Amino acid sequence: MISSDLTIVLHSMDDQKIDELLQLFTDVELTVSLPPRTGLVMLTVQDSLATAFHVGEVLVTEARVLCHGSEGYGLVAGDAPRRALARAAADAVLRCPEAPGIRQALQSLLHEEELRQNKRQADQAALVAATKVNFDLMPGA
Repeated sequence: MISSDLTIVLHSMDDQKIDELLQLFTDVELTVSLPPRTGLVMLTVQDSLATAFHVGEVLVTEARVLCHGSEGYGLVAGDAPRRALARAAADAVLRCPEAPGIRQALQSLLHEEELRQNKRQADQAALVAATKVNFDLMPGA
């Protein structure tokens, strides 16, 4: 799982799953090098002419965690300290060569969650598709 996928999966997890994820790390030697803290980042997008446009500031929470010298970083939207810690801890464990057992358990949990989220999105897409109306104004054309 690549880092951007990890961020997407963790962003969509409910709080109960975040707690379950954090429980995975109870037996792992993790050091919080930067406790969760909130801040603001500028949200910049490009308009249709490829010109940078600053929409405004977004509240974020960041944290850093060390696992046997491997640093993990978590930055999540909103005031979500547990989610930021979970993101940072998962990043550190995935980078740490000295934690293969927990890495496998983590990857398994994240893969299951990713499958669950994909199924939910497919179910929602099917519900939306069922409401599609075919406005054929000129039959046979």
